[in-house]
Amino acid sequence: PRKFKCSGIFLMFPIYVMLSLCYNSIYIFLEDDMIRKDKKTFKDGSVKTQIRVTEGYRPYPNASPKQRTVKSFGYLEDQDDPEAFWKEVNACNDSLKHKRDLRIEIPVSEMMYSENNRLLNYGYKFPESVYRILGIDTFFERYQKTSGFRGKYSLNEIFRYLVMDRILYPASKREAASRLLNYYGLNSEFDLPDIYRALDRFDLVFYDLQRFISERVGDGFGRDLRYSFYDVTNYYTEKDFADPDEKYLDRSGNLVNGPALGQKGVSKEHRLTPIVQMGLFMDGNGVPVCMDVFRGNMSDSDTLKENLDGFKKEYGIERTVVVADKGMNCSHNIDLLCSQGDGYVFSQILKGTKGKRYRKELFTPEGWQEAADGSYRWKLITEEYRGNDISFEIQNGQKVEKKNTVKRMRKVLLYWSKADAEMAEKKREEKLKKAEKSTKNNAYRIIHGKDRYIKEETVLKETGEILDEKQTIKVSTVDQEKAQKDALYDGYFAIITSELDYDAEKIRKVYHGLWRIEESFRIMKSDFNARPIYLNKREHIRSHFLICFVSLVILRLIQNGMGQDRLSVERIAEALRRANCLLERGGYVRLLDVGGKIQYEERLDRKSGKMVPGLKFSSEDQVALDYRRIQETFGTNFYYAYAKQEDFKRFLKEMELSKRA
Repeated sequence: PRKFKCSGIFLMFPIYVMLSLCYNSIYIFLEDDMIRKDKKTFKDGSVKTQIRVTEGYRPYPNASPKQRTVKSFGYLEDQDDPEAFWKEVNACNDSLKHKRDLRIEIPVSEMMYSENNRLLNYGYKFPESVYRILGIDTFFERYQKTSGFRGKYSLNEIFRYLVMDRILYPASKREAASRLLNYYGLNSEFDLPDIYRALDRFDLVFYDLQRFISERVGDGFGRDLRYSFYDVTNYYTEKDFADPDEKYLDRSGNLVNGPALGQKGVSKEHRLTPIVQMGLFMDGNGVPVCMDVFRGNMSDSDTLKENLDGFKKEYGIERTVVVADKGMNCSHNIDLLCSQGDGYVFSQILKGTKGKRYRKELFTPEGWQEAADGSYRWKLITEEYRGNDISFEIQNGQKVEKKNTVKRMRKVLLYWSKADAEMAEKKREEKLKKAEKSTKNNAYRIIHGKDRYIKEETVLKETGEILDEKQTIKVSTVDQEKAQKDALYDGYFAIITSELDYDAEKIRKVYHGLWRIEESFRIMKSDFNARPIYLNKREHIRSHFLICFVSLVILRLIQNGMGQDRLSVERIAEALRRANCLLERGGYVRLLDVGGKIQYEERLDRKSGKMVPGLKFSSEDQVALDYRRIQETFGTNFYYAYAKQEDFKRFLKEMELSKRA
């Protein structure tokens, strides 16, 4: 932000007191900006010149002047074209040299709780510009005109507000409505009942809006649908019991009677309350394509079957390779994909019945290849297996599935990781310690992973021999034999694929792209507070996830626009929350400092070879740097502390997201 010093009016104290009877009139003059050249000596003895554009300011009246960095341009010796470099530095300095005289009138009777003193957030304008690029406002305006909607509120304004608020201040719809007046230039001519009514309408465009956004992402930013990453997770609700059956519109628009969404199932967070499942498709660029919501007691593998057919038809995909974890790996999903001409890359269980067929290859030393440092080894095999060719017929108005047994081929990648093996060993040792304590102390009898290694034996109290049930007791012991069997699989993994032309490196690379969808789930659960779900109606729950989905798409596009040095969603949201302003008299806007968190110096981590935060403070503010990074991504450079509303609105209107992917 622009820095300033106060004029000599404070030295004219008697006159100042007289004027203050009506208004405190303060004239603010901006200090001259300047280019600083600082020599810095490095550990190797080399000396470089750091170039910065700075500006002077006084933190408070009569304080000594200080300087603050507006922009750092790096080291002069590192520049390939010094002439172009200095041209850029001088242009930045010249743009900040124009002095502006502002006259701010402050009534002495101004109260703390007043409209003029309300903090307004303008950071939401950055994601809102992506909202406009995606044409979501056009979508709702068109829907509102053609659907016979008669509400007095705007569906687009409510949806846009809920998306922006979900990105910056995720909370319940009730709490979101309480912040209606806290955004600069955002229309808020609606209330909480209007929001709940609008949620019913959002559910009616649940699939249409997702398709519309996907098309706009493809046209404006590009899609990579050669691979379709799919996963499912669940979200717990604030309910004690499952919801009763209800009537609702299915994907085809038919009214059906079936189970409600909130059902008790296998919670990924080990919750006992009803849960709701969400399945998400993501493209190769890490941008979500579409999602759907399922009842909580539906198995993970069944959600793919429910989603796949609509995903391909509605998004015009001829062939795709679905990448998913072992939760989606079942024979029916594999048969369905292969019958449609699609491919798959799934992780495979090695323990138990499903992994029995690979044990011989797993523990046979022949055929393994090893990395030079011994941290990784792999074996690639091709196997034949029996599957079913699935087709569908309409009988008596019902869609009937038909199966024909066929033989197919696939590749199996078996690999071992030293780091994963060491981690598995540590986890098992921890479980064994807890299991040992559990056999001696009932306080540890709560069911946890340790119970995997506990077994019960029936022995005679006196001699340990089994005679009669009345004379025996059950004794818990640690199952060391099972622990030893599990240790054989430490660090081993398997990936199966239908793509016979893939080598070992490509199989692993494609599968490891799945981390992005897992990160997306973490963002929705943590950064967006998508759970717990406070809503009750099916339509409201689905609209809630639709809002979270659109928020995720917008932030993913912003991250992709940043390139390789992208910021996390948490840091983007924090910087946008700190972008606040005050409306001053005379048509001016006062932009407050975007900062508040000291950055730590980075150091080189010897193990990973990456730069990581150290323990020492740097001279920079992390939030300020993040905000500058966001401005660069949107092609803007606006750092004045005071601006006319016309100039400020022009800055907000002209920002445009970079189209990098």
